[in-house]
Order: sequence, then C-alpha cells, then structure tokens
Amino acid sequence: MRIGVNLLSLTNDRFGGVEQYVTHLISQLLTMDKNIKLFLFLTRPCRDLFPDYQDRLKKLMIKEYKVHDSIYPLIAECQLDLWFSPIHKSYIPNVPVPSIATIHDVLHTAYPQFVQGELIENNRYYQHFAPSFDAVLTVSEFSRNAIAKNLHIPKEKIYAVYQDAPMVFRNFPTDVLKEKIMKKYSLEEGYAIYPSSYNPHKNHISLLKALVVLRDTFKKRIPLVLTGYASSDNRVYQSVLDFLQENELKEQVNILGYVPREDMPSLYSNASFMIFPSLYEGFGIPLVEAMKAQCPIVCSDRGSIPEIAGHAAIKFNPEDPEDIALKVLKISGPEIRKKMIIQGIERSKIFSWENCAKETLNVFRRVVKRNEKR
Repeated sequence: MRIGVNLLSLTNDRFGGVEQYVTHLISQLLTMDKNIKLFLFLTRPCRDLFPDYQDRLKKLMIKEYKVHDSIYPLIAECQLDLWFSPIHKSYIPNVPVPSIATIHDVLHTAYPQFVQGELIENNRYYQHFAPSFDAVLTVSEFSRNAIAKNLHIPKEKIYAVYQDAPMVFRNFPTDVLKEKIMKKYSLEEGYAIYPSSYNPHKNHISLLKALVVLRDTFKKRIPLVLTGYASSDNRVYQSVLDFLQENELKEQVNILGYVPREDMPSLYSNASFMIFPSLYEGFGIPLVEAMKAQCPIVCSDRGSIPEIAGHAAIKFNPEDPEDIALKVLKISGPEIRKKMIIQGIERSKIFSWENCAKETLNVFRRVVKRNEKR
C-alpha cells in the first residue's frame, strides 16, 4: 500500500500533541507492515522530524506557495493508493485517491470563543471537506460522538483510536535521574504539576483560585509547577502572571516554560500528583504520561478526560475552585495516592503506539479495499 501523508501544516517548534501523534504513528506504521510505503508531503522546516534514507519512507519537499500546483501531479507520480491527513484543518480539495483525515477534537463547537474563526467559520470549513473523507480517525469515543453530532459526519465513518505517551515514558526514571531533575529545576518537595499549553480552555486561573482556597480556607500550601511554552504576548500566560502577583502566589508557583521531553518523566515521577483542570480535551496525553510515570492524577470531569483517566483519577468540576481544592486535599492522602498509582499503572496498559498503528492500518486497508471494489 502506497500512502501519501499530508504534513504540510506540521510545525516543529514545540513538539505539541499533534506532532507527537504524527511522528510516533509514522514510525510505528513502518514497523507494523513491511508492505507499506509512506510518502511524506512536507515543507522544508519539518524535514528533520523524520529520518532520511529509509527504504519505505520518502520525503517530498513542497514549497509553501506552490502547494496545490505541486501536490496533484505528485499524487499521480507516486501512484498513491491512499491520501492521509493526520493534522487538524490541513485538508486539500479534490484528491484523486481515497482520503482519510484525523480530526482530533471539535473544541470550536464547545467553546467557540476560544478558537479563531469561532463556530460558523470552523463548521463551514469542515462542511466543505467532510463529504470527501472516506473515513475519519479520531482519538477517543468522546471525540467520535462529538464529531458525529456537531459535524454531521456519519458515525460509521468515524473510528476512535487511542494514542499513547511519548516513547521516553517507556522507561521509568532512576532515583539518580529524579534527583538530578529536582536540582536542575529547583523543585520544592511535594509539588503538584500541571503540564499544559497556555490556551484559554486549559483553565489555569481556576486552578490558581483553588490554590488560594487551599491557602486561605484550609491553611494548606501546595507548591505548583507549570510547564509549557508561552510567548510573552500570550494573553493566558499574562493573566497567570497577573493573578500570581495579585494573590501573592509567586513564591508558590514555579513556571518552568518549555521542558525537554527527556526531563518530563522525572518531573511527573517526583510530583506529589498531577492536576489537570482542562475544560476540554479530545484525548489528553498528559493523563497517560502521568499514569506511566506513576504520578497520581486529580483532574477535570469534562471532555474526554473521564474516558481516558478511567478509575485512575479523582475528578472535579473544573469551573468550581472549591471543588478543585477539596479534591486536592483528598489526593494528598497517602492511601488514596497509593491506590491511584496502582490503578494508573493498570490503566496505562491500554495505551500503546503499536495498537494505535495496528488499528489505524486496519482503517487504511478497509478504505482501500472498499475503493478497489467500486
């Protein structure tokens, strides 16, 4: 099977969740099936995200201003059996071979005010392209249901395939490495961690309000570590800084910014717990990362989060700082922490890149086979 992979809107600046999905999936697809060949359609800044000189992986560099002129002749020249678009809103019209797209979530339908273009413009985009998809991949049953309901794509065309944490989480960090990370980032014992981008739905302010409730009502001081890149002009990031200043939390909250992937397992493992107050997730990779790093989880009860966390987390109403505070007090108990770690280890076993690739390939084969019968 010869598969064209549309990576024209891929970015490599901060290796976010979508980039993790793409790079890990492509690597596993090649391992899973020796009869497939992948043709990666890339712009030059992203070429180094993928290895050179592999027999069954070919990188095709496309100039950004010549995208449509270049792609259609190359689809024919490469004799593609399938066109796969794994990145949000990167679709192109009139592809002459069967087409599969990944839609990771439909955040714009739940919180249109948080997404550029809001509801009408984003829905119009999907309505334009959705009829051309032979199948849609997504990352949870929650997203599958939301896509069917809000984008009016037939549910039988949508397949939920779980992701996994990055490969670096396969090895539990040693005590020596964990101590090194504690010193490297000047971490305080007993900290909670929230790994997240600074986007409005990530709900940082409700979490910080919960810290104030814990301090002022329950006389409990919880050190908090925030990771995630933010530019200085990011409004959410600025609101976090302002809140810390106004509520005298600057000494309690350690903002690390972007953290290299190889340091993250130790950051989780050293933490007392991970707190995840997001209002909406299509999947929620940090949940799986925490489970695999044996870090207890206290998290939001919204979006896909309850589905992915299962029984391996204590859940709260993310719009109620008092409820967040109460659940933080609960997760702080040693017996419940131990229970959540054990349940997290067990729950994490259902997530693997091998299974993600296997299920994805099954969808590819089904679509190609269906097309051959026409």
